[in-house]
Amino acid sequence: MSDPLYPSQDGPGAGAVVKVVVRVMVGPDRSTVVVRRGGEPVLLNEVRPHGAEADGLGPAVETAIREKFQP
Repeated sequence: MSDPLYPSQDGPGAGAVVKVVVRVMVGPDRSTVVVRRGGEPVLLNEVRPHGAEADGLGPAVETAIREKFQP
């Protein structure tokens, strides 16, 4: 049997997988950054100057994960 695709210390198949997609479209003058969870509405959609694409992505990803597990 092959190794699980997403190994976990809790064992194969334990817990849930939250898919968060970050897309950066680099244009000639600036970039567009989009963060979304699965096929759900976009959590972040911003135009940013070159070099600042990754700024503030941590809170957007954290929000995506926390919202998924709220009762």
